[in-house]
Amino acid sequence: MPLQRSKLITAFHLIEDKKYEEAKEFIEGMVEDEHAAQWPRTWHARGLLYQNAYREGMEKNNRRLYELKPRQLFVAYESYERALSLDAGSGIRNQLAPKYILLANDFQTMGQNRFRDKRYAEAMEAFVTVEKIRQGELLNLDTDTSLVYNIAMAAINDRQNDKAIQYLHRLDGYKYSTNVSHLLHLEYLQQGDTLEAKKVLERGIEKYDDNESLILLLVDLHFAQGNVEQSLDILEQKSELHPSTYKIPYTKGLILQKSGKFNEAIAAYEESLALETKEAIIYAQIATCYYNIGVEIEENARTIDLNSLVAMERKHSTVALESALNWLNKALELESSDTDALAIIHELSALLEITERVESINGVPLEN
Repeated sequence: MPLQRSKLITAFHLIEDKKYEEAKEFIEGMVEDEHAAQWPRTWHARGLLYQNAYREGMEKNNRRLYELKPRQLFVAYESYERALSLDAGSGIRNQLAPKYILLANDFQTMGQNRFRDKRYAEAMEAFVTVEKIRQGELLNLDTDTSLVYNIAMAAINDRQNDKAIQYLHRLDGYKYSTNVSHLLHLEYLQQGDTLEAKKVLERGIEKYDDNESLILLLVDLHFAQGNVEQSLDILEQKSELHPSTYKIPYTKGLILQKSGKFNEAIAAYEESLALETKEAIIYAQIATCYYNIGVEIEENARTIDLNSLVAMERKHSTVALESALNWLNKALELESSDTDALAIIHELSALLEITERVESINGVPLEN
């Protein structure tokens, strides 16, 4: 016992005096000693050495201190854990609780720095360690959902698909945000599991009170699979829940337009305009529908032999193209930074041969 006490006093004095290199040599020697390695305070001293050196090194930007040992902060944590496993009493536990809080903060900062530097696997490991410390037996703190979100984001960016799904599901259980449902459905799509992606969105819509963005994602997913009628049915059902949003009738218009139902699409877009009059893209889409109607009539006219019918069809085509031009002009009257709207306006203006009219929109040059 006197020898044990003497060695430990020496170890802690070296740490207190910030003689970290000397303390490292002395304490690592104790760890390798068969008897000293069974003393809880040997591992306590080892953890304290590497934690203190790391913190001072980071504070002073002294690499020699914060890289005293490879994976230094992890070694500190593992040493403390070993001390706890060997300690039969509560003395060390009481001393280590505040050290664990500091350790969690250091790992949190490490994770944020690694994420910022796009070292996502390392960021994830640091964040996971924070959670282990927080929810371990010593601190036993409640789940920090922001931390779980950080782990999920690191996994997503590191393309650890299974891990991302695991942590996103945990967040989903806490009803963290609609963004979790969005991210989770994307991760399932990455796996090629469209069925589960749909289920995630459906559960999210129910959980988050028919959230508009999740409804539109589900509609897009059905449409991408060729389920046009199902997409339209969902929009029809949810339109009553969101009577003041223009996006639902606008999305209906898009689906009908892509399905070649231009007149029905125009009606849906006009319903959208009744709710929002300042979105240039709605005017541009209506103009596109009228242009497509005009082109379609022209194509049909080529198959007609009777001159009088051809003339009538071309008159109808002209009316449609004039309507396209009229709606395009309405789009041009609005100041818009919407790149999708500007792209449609530019393309349509070229087709209608009014390129000079849109050489520049809101100071944004348009390329040929």
